[in-house]
Amino acid sequence: MDVGTVVTLVTARGEIVGRFEAYDERYITLSRPRMSSGNSDSSKYSANDFFASGISITGEKGPEVLSFSLAMVLAVTVTEKSFAKKWAETTHDWVI
Repeated sequence: MDVGTVVTLVTARGEIVGRFEAYDERYITLSRPRMSSGNSDSSKYSANDFFASGISITGEKGPEVLSFSLAMVLAVTVTEKSFAKKWAETTHDWVI
């Protein structure tokens, strides 16, 4: 996976989408991470309905960069293109 790719982290608590920045043996770092709302049909929802403004209800809104413990990540995959476009609309990150 290349730096700059929009990826999905699958966790026990949900999915987090962001731009892949770096990883090491303990952490993966994403820019502009957003928690998915869980709606599986991206055509029915606007970008703001599909993604939260961050990764938690009480956390910082619109974080620029966050690192996630690989111990909490079940899988990492390239984000499907229609969902990546919704993420880009939410974060105003237009390079897909």
